Amino acid sequence: MLCLVVLSALVAAPPVITPLSGTDDTPGVRCAFDVDAPPAVVLDLLWDVSRFKRIFPDIKELVVEGSPTATQADVRFAVDAVVAKPTYTLRRTLDVSAGDIRWKNIAGDLPVVVGRWHVAPRADGGANVAYESFVDVGIPGVSTIYRNIVLSKLQQMVERVRAAAAVAAAAPTTTTAPATTR
Repeated sequence: MLCLVVLSALVAAPPVITPLSGTDDTPGVRCAFDVDAPPAVVLDLLWDVSRFKRIFPDIKELVVEGSPTATQADVRFAVDAVVAKPTYTLRRTLDVSAGDIRWKNIAGDLPVVVGRWHVAPRADGGANVAYESFVDVGIPGVSTIYRNIVLSKLQQMVERVRAAAAVAAAAPTTTTAPATTR
C-alpha cells in the first residue's frame, strides 16, 4: 500500500515554477504544487529539520543553534550549491494558523537568503504548497546563475517533498520540535 501512495505522489501534476525578482532585485523563484497529504502533515514535514537532508540532498550539514521554540529556530546550513559551498544561518519561523514557514539569513556567507513555504488546504484534504526563495550570493551575475540552477532542481525537490509527505501521512501522527542534525 505504501508503495502505491509514494507512486501516486510521483505522478501528480507538474509544479508551476516562476522566476521572480525581489523588491531589491534579488533573484528568486516560486514553485507551486499539490501534495496528496493533509496540510498539517506537510507543514510538520517542512518544519522538521531532522528530515531536511532527505528532501534537500545539497545540504551537507545542518545544526540547530541556540534554544529553538515550537515556532522559531535558528539553523546553520552548509550547502553544496554547485557555484559555491556557502555556510549560512537562517532564522526560521512557523505560523501554523497561516500555514507559513518563513526564513531569513541572520549570519553567513550569503548577503540575502529569504523565503517561505506556504501550505494551504485543498477541498479533497490534500495540500497546495508554495515555495518561494530569494538568494543573493554576493557576486554580480552569479545570483542569477544560482537561480537558474535552482530552477533546474525544483522538479526533483517537489518529487521528494511529495514522497516524504506520502510516507509521513501513512505513519502515526507525531509533531516534532527542531532537532540538532549533522
